[in-house]
Amino acid sequence: MAEVADNRKIAKAKMEALCSRREYCTADIREKLKRYLLPEEAVADIISSLQRDKYLDDSRYAAAFVRDKASLAGWGARKIEYALRRKGLASEVIKGAICDMDREKVSERMQEVVLRKWNSLSKEEDSEKRCVKTIKFALGRGYSYDEVSSFVQGLKNSKV
Repeated sequence: MAEVADNRKIAKAKMEALCSRREYCTADIREKLKRYLLPEEAVADIISSLQRDKYLDDSRYAAAFVRDKASLAGWGARKIEYALRRKGLASEVIKGAICDMDREKVSERMQEVVLRKWNSLSKEEDSEKRCVKTIKFALGRGYSYDEVSSFVQGLKNSKV
């Protein structure tokens, strides 16, 4: 019994240290706590304690994730939303973080990403194939078809 208590204290201290350096979501911490072979009740208590002491906050994590993926990785809203769902975050938390995205910056980043892809494709290639490949690429990044398609058509028409 003393060993479980020691493991619990060690695990809690390690999770506090981790969460003080960067944002984690509840699912990430739950996964890390599995290594300590603690009973589910102890895991739940540690997570509650981390949340109560503000080490762990899924809303804060989602906001940071959205900010990083949109600006640094060049992801669109759909891909970000899918990634957050895979992390097990609540729909309200995801919606709140997505709604807080700076639409203008996301649009600018989309244009940078699409233009880079457009320019990487061979200029000798059929312009329709070039458009399709660029649109598919942008859709894979999570951008909306309407926004991407109109931007790509503008590129096609300007002969960039």
